[in-house]
Amino acid sequence: MCDIFALSAGYNYTAQDYLPVFAEKARKNMNGWGIGFFRDGQAFVEKSSEQVFVDDQVHESFQRLARVIDSRIIVSHISCPLSGGRHSAHNNPFALTFLDHIWLFVNVGRDQEIEQYRSDNEPRLEAEVKAARIFEYLRDALVSRMNQYPYGSLYAVLRDSIRKLLSDYPGNYTFFLANESVLFCFSNFRRLLMLRKSETLGDILLVTSVGERLSPEEWLTIEPDESSLGQLMVIAGPDVLHLDDI
Repeated sequence: MCDIFALSAGYNYTAQDYLPVFAEKARKNMNGWGIGFFRDGQAFVEKSSEQVFVDDQVHESFQRLARVIDSRIIVSHISCPLSGGRHSAHNNPFALTFLDHIWLFVNVGRDQEIEQYRSDNEPRLEAEVKAARIFEYLRDALVSRMNQYPYGSLYAVLRDSIRKLLSDYPGNYTFFLANESVLFCFSNFRRLLMLRKSETLGDILLVTSVGERLSPEEWLTIEPDESSLGQLMVIAGPDVLHLDDI
């Protein structure tokens, strides 16, 4: 199954100590990779359909990007053959502009029937993969609800949108949704590992779906309760602002 990674900090950060380790730990997923980040108010995505780990080495371009990308929020996705794409354009992350922000989205999941979803809003993502449809669904639900409740909190609106997603298209979902300043993490089946770490310039926060720690420190385990619809976490900079069942 695919794996995802996110870093959030209060300053621009280069994740060169963590992204290559993430790639190595997720090396069983051999169908491509992607990295998304923000710079000067714009979102950028780098993708490849090539394997991320070959001959006991992390892909050269992946390593180079890990060294040069600096951003307050960085997300990454390493694909498995079950993710549905065979071309780099099909790989996560995906980017869409709505609610006055550019958003990045990465997803892992299974038993989802959302391929049939067709958005009535522009723009539409061309990739014929589940992650693209999930992202469009969430975009449409968020925009619709914010139009109805313009003074509602973004957390509450996203929570309600996820509930509707699970009702309309039941399945297992684990995803990260981020703009340039806030990161949302949701899971209803995958365990996530999280670390808040002090660096030279300040604190950073790391979250990943990989089952192994990316560093020797003690990582916190976040696991959704089987009796709940899933857990939604809100992160800004290195701080967890909210973590609860939806």
